[in-house]
Amino acid sequence: MLLRRRFLGMVAASFAASVPARLQAQSGTTVRVASTASDSYAEALYALDEGIFKKAGLSVDLQILASGAAITTAVAAGAVDIGITNPLPLITAVEHGIPFVYICSGGLINYDEGSLCVSADSPIRSGKDLEGKTVATSSLNDINVVAIKAWTDQTGGDSSKVRFVEMPFAQMGAALRRGTVDAAPIVEPALSVAKKEGWIRILLPPMYSVFGPNFMVGGWFTTTGWLKTNRAVARRFVAAIYDTARWANSHPDESAAILAKYAKMDPNTVKTMNRAPYGTSLTPSMLQSVLDLAYKYKAITRRYNAAEIIAKV
Repeated sequence: MLLRRRFLGMVAASFAASVPARLQAQSGTTVRVASTASDSYAEALYALDEGIFKKAGLSVDLQILASGAAITTAVAAGAVDIGITNPLPLITAVEHGIPFVYICSGGLINYDEGSLCVSADSPIRSGKDLEGKTVATSSLNDINVVAIKAWTDQTGGDSSKVRFVEMPFAQMGAALRRGTVDAAPIVEPALSVAKKEGWIRILLPPMYSVFGPNFMVGGWFTTTGWLKTNRAVARRFVAAIYDTARWANSHPDESAAILAKYAKMDPNTVKTMNRAPYGTSLTPSMLQSVLDLAYKYKAITRRYNAAEIIAKV
């Protein structure tokens, strides 16, 4: 219980600082859902606009929050029933006594996901070259840090000699351009813009190379308590998300227009991005690599079998 209170206290600021955008609910059984307006996490936006939730008999009160940390806090506090996040913050919450479980997959990794970038004229080419250098990250204990450390060690470097500094993704491009940091994981849409302008070089997409092509970037989760009393609703939600995944995977232009609307982005920029595919099933292999490496690099305190945090809905 003490661990749970400490965890909620540590991340409550993220929730308080976010400004949730509530989208209009539809007729049917009500479920409170939280997401961000980002490509890998966007299925709920598509399902709402395309009427897929309505077809499943769900009235969805969708809140668009600023970050995965805010979503994790909202679900843990009972302000939201279902959210989406990547495996590292979820397993970190579990370690702090929050009974989270995944119920279905969301976005899968695309090749450019979290691409570690350097300036176009940078001499950095390998993990060995990162030694003594400064790398930006959105959090000092996030999935990018684990991936970059693993890639550094795999390519001849010593990850303990890399300095990580925390900053928002939105600031990383400018910091890299100024030389404040030597490398940064640039994400879309900033990545496509920077590539077009020609001032960056992609060192490597470390998450893709380290975690593999079937890695789940984000999955839909809830608490064991909510699932126990709302299993029928959860089944309908999962079916709707997988229907949405199949629609989005085969309608990139239509989904791009919806994402651009909610993320307030240029539709043409979204259409030219390297978009995330969406999963239509969830297996332990889609999470296990990140859990293993998170333990190796001391982001979590014990080894986990991915099956421990996947619920049978």
